[in-house]
Amino acid sequence: MAFFTVNTTEENVKDYTGDGGKWLNKSGIYDVIIKAVIVDSTAKGSEFLNLWVEHEGQEQPIYQAMRLTNNDGSPNLGQKLFTKLCVVAGAADGGEISDPVSRMIPMGKGREEVECMVLEDFDNIPVTIRLQMEYSMYEGKIQETKSIRNFFRYEDKATASEIVNNSEEKGKQFAVEQEAADKVTYRDGLTEEDITEWKKAQKSGKKETSEKKPKAGFGQKRTFGKK
Repeated sequence: MAFFTVNTTEENVKDYTGDGGKWLNKSGIYDVIIKAVIVDSTAKGSEFLNLWVEHEGQEQPIYQAMRLTNNDGSPNLGQKLFTKLCVVAGAADGGEISDPVSRMIPMGKGREEVECMVLEDFDNIPVTIRLQMEYSMYEGKIQETKSIRNFFRYEDKATASEIVNNSEEKGKQFAVEQEAADKVTYRDGLTEEDITEWKKAQKSGKKETSEKKPKAGFGQKRTFGKK
């Protein structure tokens, strides 16, 4: 049984209108090499994917990049984003993504290797991602989230929709999204000034919180589908 079957209906791949150095810590559009797509789950059973990517020689994680299911097992909107990744990585409609396999990934504190369940179909695939930083409050602390808004094919910056529909204007949506690539989302009354001060405090050693990370289940060897 396959881990995922690609369904390239228009609803799944349609486009939505609307620079951070080596580290992906600013809103922007980045060329990356996917080193690993890691399957994991929360304590309540919601399935999600972490990405381990390389950007300009720097390997780094994007935690909870795509949530595939809700706590009750129903599909989450993150499945549409994953479908887009599948398409720009070369999958066709009806293509099946192989079940995850166990692998050691240097994602722990101090880069110690952690046993993860990895989707090998995506090993060393170059893609372009649009990343948007989001800031919110959780239990009185600022929380930073890296939200992936779209994937583009590395060679020509085509979106999944442009690929599936064999558009003659591949890269058109990429140009549109470049206009809003530096947008940042502030929630719960937070402002740009609040985040600037928060980052200064982090650099000075008064770290309050950090990027959103999995709260449970991360790095555990497991069989997909078992809660």
